[in-house]
This record gives sequence, C-alpha cells and structure tokens, in this order.
Amino acid sequence: MDILANLATGFGFALSPENLFFALLGAFLGTLLGAMPGIGPSTALALLLPVTFGMEPSTALVMLVAVYSGVMFGGRIPAILINTPGDSNAVATTFDGYPLMQQGKGAQAMGISAVSSFIGGMLAVIVLTLAAPYIARVATRFGPPEIFALVVFGLSTVVGLAGRSVWKGLAMAFLGGLLGMVGPEIAAGQIRFAVFRELRGGLNFVAVVIGLFGIAEVLVRLENSIKIKHHSSTLRLLDMIPSLADMRRYSGAMLRAFGIGTLVGVLPGAGGTLGSFLAYTAERSVSREPERFGKGAMEGVVASETSDNASANASLIPLMSLGIPGSGGTAILLGALIMYGLQPGPLLFMRSPDVAWTVIASLYISMTLLLITNIIAIPLLMRLVYASDGVLNGVIIAFCFVGAYTLNFQTFEIWQMIVFGVLGYAMRKFGFPAAPLILALVLAPIGENAIGRSLMLSQGNIGFFLQRPVAMAFFLLAALVIVTPAIRALWRAYKRVTAP
Repeated sequence: MDILANLATGFGFALSPENLFFALLGAFLGTLLGAMPGIGPSTALALLLPVTFGMEPSTALVMLVAVYSGVMFGGRIPAILINTPGDSNAVATTFDGYPLMQQGKGAQAMGISAVSSFIGGMLAVIVLTLAAPYIARVATRFGPPEIFALVVFGLSTVVGLAGRSVWKGLAMAFLGGLLGMVGPEIAAGQIRFAVFRELRGGLNFVAVVIGLFGIAEVLVRLENSIKIKHHSSTLRLLDMIPSLADMRRYSGAMLRAFGIGTLVGVLPGAGGTLGSFLAYTAERSVSREPERFGKGAMEGVVASETSDNASANASLIPLMSLGIPGSGGTAILLGALIMYGLQPGPLLFMRSPDVAWTVIASLYISMTLLLITNIIAIPLLMRLVYASDGVLNGVIIAFCFVGAYTLNFQTFEIWQMIVFGVLGYAMRKFGFPAAPLILALVLAPIGENAIGRSLMLSQGNIGFFLQRPVAMAFFLLAALVIVTPAIRALWRAYKRVTAP
C-alpha cells in the first residue's frame, strides 16, 4: 500500500500543469532528436540539460526523463523509413522494418513498433515501481564472470543472424571482433591498432552503424533505382493502429522481448543494443517460419522495439535504487540528480521521496504521451517520405552527414562513416550480413574487459568460471544456441531419408 500511496503522491506532482507541459515538451524534443541518426540518448540529454537550469529539481527531471524516453521511441523512425537507425539500440529494427517499408507496409510497421515500444517501456516502469530494490540487489551479484558469460551467449546468436551462409556470418563476426579491439585495452592500458590519432579511443560505433546502413542503402538505391511501394490513399490513422487480433498474435513476442530487455537493462554496461539483438534472435529461433526474418517479419520489429524500450527503462532501476548508471543516458541523468543536490540510490527515496516518485510517475505519463503523439504522427511521416521519394537519397545522405558530424563535431567521424558505407555496400553486393559484424563490434570490448577482470580476480585460474552458477548457465545456453541449428538440420535430413 505504501507503494500505491507514494505513486499517487508522485502523480499529484507530475500532473501539475507545469510538469505536464515540460513532460510533453521533453517527449516531443526527445522523439525529434531520436529520429536524427547519431543523436542517441546521451547526446540528446547533454544537449538539453542546460535548458533545465533554473527549474525546480522535480520539473527538470520530469523533462529529462521524457527526453530520455522520447529518444528511445524516436530511434525506430529512421530505422523503418530510411534503413538508418537513429541510435545503436534500433539497429535490429532495420532488419525487418525497412523491408516492410519497401513492401508498402511501412505504416503498419510504424504503428506496431510504437505500440511495442510503449508496452515494453511501460512494463519496465511497472517493474521499476514494484521491484526496483530487489532486482537491483540481484544485478549487483553479476560480476565480471557473469558479464563475460552473457557476452558469450550474445555472440552465440551470430548463428541465427548469419542468414543463408553461416560461414559468411562468422567471418563478419570475426571482423567485428577485430574492429572492436581498436583503441584502448583496459586491463593493460595499451592502445592498439590506432593508425590515426583519432582512433586512440576506438571506432565510433554510431558512425560505423550510419555508414553500414545509411550510406550503403543510398549506394544500393542509386545502383538499382529502388522505389518504395506506397498507397497514399490508404494512409488512414485507424489502419495504422494494431488490432486486437494483432496484439494477440504478437503478445508472446512482446513478453519474451520484455523479459530479455529488462534483464539486460538492469546490468550496468550490457547496453540495450545487446538486448534488442538477443530479443530478435530469440524470436527468430522460436518462429515456425524463421526464413521470413530479415525479409519483412513483423515479429522482428516487435521484438526489437519491445526489448529496446524495456531495456532503456530497466536501466533506471540500478540508477534510482543503487546510484549506478546502467547506460550512457542514465549516466547523464545521474549527473543531473547530483547537480540538483539529490543523492542517487536508496537515500533518494528516503531524503527526497517526492522527487523520486514524481520521476517514476512522470515515466507513466511520458510513455502515454509518446504513444499518442507517435501514432498521430505516422500519416505525416509516411507522406513526407512518399513526397520526397525522388530526392530520398539526398535526404538520407544529409541526415547521415549531420548525424556523423554531431557525434564529436569532427570530420573524422564523417570519414569513418564513408569508409564503412563503402564496406557496407560491398557486403550487400556479395551477400555478407551486417548484423554479426555490429553485434561483435558491440560485444568485443565488453567481453574483453570482463574476461580480463575475471582473470585478475581469479589470478589466472580459468576454473573460476566453473564456480559461478549464473555464468555456467549462460555458457550452457550459448552451447544450446550453437548446436540447435545443427540438430534441426540432422532431424530434417533424417526425416527425408526415412520418409516413405
């Protein structure tokens, strides 16, 4: 009952005209910035943090939380419309979102992705409300061995992302791992493969993503004169809202993705990108028609977006319960809490309960506002894309260059984007999948850091991993993911041989 009373108090503050206005403003600005390739939650919050100077702490945090949620909503928009993810968490959305757009189903994909984002984010907020302290305590038991095992499990899904050729997928994963080793090695403090001074901090992941997807898409469109199918006469708002039958059909995918996203979100350093990839590959593995994935499977969009937003809101659990940021965006929010004289962690609920519960209540309000505004905006967004179909290549290039430049306001990121754009074009020409490369590029530094710390803790004893039940569970899951396709292939071959 205390939780309900505290939440009611939080809603009382959050629903004040001033806080409600800034929640709506934050949701709008967050969605707008999230729809711009390269502007992730960290950059968006850093850009808008000065706007909150002079506000009451609760009002400022209401706006910043709305911006944070809005960015996660907005990343799916360019991923579906122009095959260029707004941030790294939306990469998996491009796999099926853009093929659906090319098939004339972009409006439906936008609608179901908005609802999936809302459900994933809202369920994670409910978990934050009811069980944040308990989940945060469990998350603190995940040490370097468990993180490394989780990375191994994530890399095992490369088999599912490889497409038609497992060997090409493995080759791209190997290349992604090598690229992930560019820059600093945490344990020894050495800089590797930094042939340019700007690479001493490693490759800029977002610039790589923009190149592999955005620039490569433009090159392919120029070569093949790709046109998006559209039927502007059917752009009615009611047709874009998922029906009850759709919700029942995708409910399983949403629940599975929510569980995966929440688990990954509460682990500091794991990142929503891993969560969306895991949810996507999990959905593909349980599907009766896995061959549809990558060609326009609505379940792929549902899984990616549900996990993405569940992970984003779940990362607030360690922030508010323990004062530990779970992602780059929540690190900015941690700085904002401290800047306003608040103590993150358990003391936040003891010393400033009005602020803490106002922030939680504002999440419910922000998610609802985002669902409504994003659904209403779909016809406008679709008409803009259809109207600019003739100059869409120029629009994509403009977004890509602006997004790459705003990463660090240096031209080096633009050159990174161009190089990987050409690489992405060559990969698509010769049938090499981009997903394994992206996944390995994300996980290689995390895994390398985790295994280095694990070996330091165990003084070089590899058997240390056998003493960690959670780590062993992830290793066993990874082995199961790897051998399952082989078992399925053998079973199909056996049935063909024994068939009368």
